[in-house]
Amino acid sequence: MKSSSDDVGNIKNQIDSFAKEENKVSFDPHVTLVTKINSQEKANDILDQIKKEKITVTFDRICEGESYFQRLYLTASDNIPFNNLVINLESWPSLWVPHLSLYYGNELPKSYNSTNFDNLIPTTITFDTLELYKTGPTVSEWKEITTLSLG
Repeated sequence: MKSSSDDVGNIKNQIDSFAKEENKVSFDPHVTLVTKINSQEKANDILDQIKKEKITVTFDRICEGESYFQRLYLTASDNIPFNNLVINLESWPSLWVPHLSLYYGNELPKSYNSTNFDNLIPTTITFDTLELYKTGPTVSEWKEITTLSLG
């Protein structure tokens, strides 16, 4: 899911800064709702089941993860809006925790210091777009498949 606002612009600037500093590919701010879609049929089924409504979420924590795609990210104390979007999908709820990634990598960015993020959190974002991407281990090869505006 994606959004457009001044807060999103600040987050995008931070993502770009970390990517440049660490010689990595940047990415747009987003929250991944579903992973491991392996066919067009499954993609269509999931898109049919996800509620097509805008959601507003306040991200209020910065977290350090252990995996490459969840190394540094923002989370929300209240994930109910995200969970409500995917609640009807097969095998949900799951251990998935909605998050907005700031950096992908094996190590934290050299300039990272959690006290530097007082200007990013808390941040309230309204998500108004649902996008389907073909992804993989190489961010520069991600490809948009379709985009839906949320009403």
